[in-house]
Amino acid sequence: MIQALLVGLTVLILMFFENWLSYPMISRPLIVGTAIGIALGDIKTGVQVGASLELVFMGVMAIGGTVPPDPVSGTAVGTAYAIILGKGVETAFALAVPTSILCQMLFVPFVATRSIYTPFIDKMIEKGNWKGIQRLFPIVSITNEVCSAAVCALAVGLGSDAIKSFIDAVPQTLLDGMGVSAGMLGAVGFGLLLKMMWQKKLAVYYFLGFIMASYCGMPLMAIAIVGIILVIILYFEGETAKRKTAPASAAAGADAGEEDLFND
Repeated sequence: MIQALLVGLTVLILMFFENWLSYPMISRPLIVGTAIGIALGDIKTGVQVGASLELVFMGVMAIGGTVPPDPVSGTAVGTAYAIILGKGVETAFALAVPTSILCQMLFVPFVATRSIYTPFIDKMIEKGNWKGIQRLFPIVSITNEVCSAAVCALAVGLGSDAIKSFIDAVPQTLLDGMGVSAGMLGAVGFGLLLKMMWQKKLAVYYFLGFIMASYCGMPLMAIAIVGIILVIILYFEGETAKRKTAPASAAAGADAGEEDLFND
């Protein structure tokens, strides 16, 4: 029960500050997994599970009116069970995806709970009580987060024995397959992200990174450093090109001004 309360409280804090601080990205799976690991006393597993699920949920985002699977609840429950049951990333993956889809389906009812404050806000507007409305903002904001945190806490508190029995009953071959699928979904997450940001002028950098990783065997950190160096080079080349074109543009403007003067 204490572990369930810690998971729910962690989810509540992260989701509230994510909204209240204008989305500083503290609700990403890597941060959520690490926070759950700190709360449950196993930081190493929390970081490992969070990093793995970050790849899975990297390309998941709300576009327009769509409601994507909830990566916060999925990561929180998956990480918690991976720590409590002492299992690996495959267990976390097997539980994270269904939980995230469940909270996706509950998103609209959770948001609808904020409507209970509408009569109070209307009365405050009629009386001109603007300070009261300002004090009500945090309460309205945290309502949705309380519902999501309650789902995560209940999933951990009420289902640990059942989940443990279920995991023990699952054949090891299937769990190994889940682990392989988790690795494959990382590529799917990158593919979804790449689909949204793909441009022809960026294709050369994509293939450059692919060659560096596949054929040169360079680690991810080295590739990232090379990317930073390329960004710096391109930035200074662009600044140099601007300086060279600036005098020509100024001269062209002056010539145009002289022609207008003599035309008058």
